[in-house]
Amino acid sequence: MTTKLENPKSHIEQGYDIVAEKYLAWSGPRPTTTRMAHIANLVKKLPAGADVLELGCGAGVPATQVLIEHGLNVTGNDISAAQIALARVHVPKATLIQSDMLTLDFAPGSFDAVLGFYSIFHLPKEEQALMVEKIREWLKPGGWLLCNFHFDEGDIVREGWIEPEVKMFSSGLGVEGTRDIFRKQVPGFKLVVDEVDVETVGRMEERFHWIMALKEDASAD
Repeated sequence: MTTKLENPKSHIEQGYDIVAEKYLAWSGPRPTTTRMAHIANLVKKLPAGADVLELGCGAGVPATQVLIEHGLNVTGNDISAAQIALARVHVPKATLIQSDMLTLDFAPGSFDAVLGFYSIFHLPKEEQALMVEKIREWLKPGGWLLCNFHFDEGDIVREGWIEPEVKMFSSGLGVEGTRDIFRKQVPGFKLVVDEVDVETVGRMEERFHWIMALKEDASAD
């Protein structure tokens, strides 16, 4: 449903707090072929013990767990305190931060990779380029961004999402709008993966725009 929602981030934070356990039960075993295939591809490109930031890590299942199993040094972030509490149980080796991802502050060149699965599109569409710009600064030259965006354009509010009282907000720029972030608004990335994939969850089909981008080394010019 497309509608206007005041203070969408407060709804996101409270919503994920409310549904934390049920969301884990649904999302943990959710078909994740696309995500896990991209993680497997990314891990091959990273040095041993690489520093990785995961935006919207949720309960840490399954992506954060897989990253930890590969020996990576993972910092996980989520806006929901309840999700972070679950992550402390499932991925105790990760460094975990509860906050709006856009308010995070790291030194330039802190990470070998930044990942955002089903998370960056919870930002209002006007903030998504700002998030990519911050990610670019946090990445080392030759670092990687792996994430997915909405296929559709516009704001989406799902009423009664998992629990009757929850209104869940997400937003998209459309495929070409997302491409424009990397082509025009935030230069310095080379798109290595730029594709739309369809995921089937029960009777529902969802399309997501997947991006894997390499931060180019400006000093090499």
